[in-house]
Amino acid sequence: MEQFCGKVALVTGGGSGIGRATSLAFARKGAKVVVAGRTRDKIEETKEMIKELGGEAIAVQVDTSFDEQVKKMLQITINQFGHLDFACNAAGVGGKLVPTADVTEDDFDLTMAVNLKGVWLCMKYEINQMLKQGNGVIVEYLIYQWLRWYSKRSNLRSK
Repeated sequence: MEQFCGKVALVTGGGSGIGRATSLAFARKGAKVVVAGRTRDKIEETKEMIKELGGEAIAVQVDTSFDEQVKKMLQITINQFGHLDFACNAAGVGGKLVPTADVTEDDFDLTMAVNLKGVWLCMKYEINQMLKQGNGVIVEYLIYQWLRWYSKRSNLRSK
């Protein structure tokens, strides 16, 4: 449990799925975890799971598609823990399971806002913080996952 002792990990999408699993993995290795996500109940649940493991965590409600919310998430992280060692950006939406030709503009816009703009906004502020500190690691989960999701919804298949 000591491998990441004294380190701070920020995980977006920490309320479920790979984000929750990543948050718990960091906690098991001794990191202090910022569990970030849109759904208050889910991120609080992850935070409590970390505390049950004997770890330290805070929950930050955020919609990563909004600049001010992402900026505030980083400010809360630094105010609480003083630095940021790891950032794992796992927040994302999958959209409706329909062929590409049937995706609505609203669904497309939401997917782009969270899965593309949200990743960029998180990286923008995480990179700035890590440059100030002189170190840090960022892991992006969603670019690959989104491309897999998007390709499965196409009606076109190669032979």
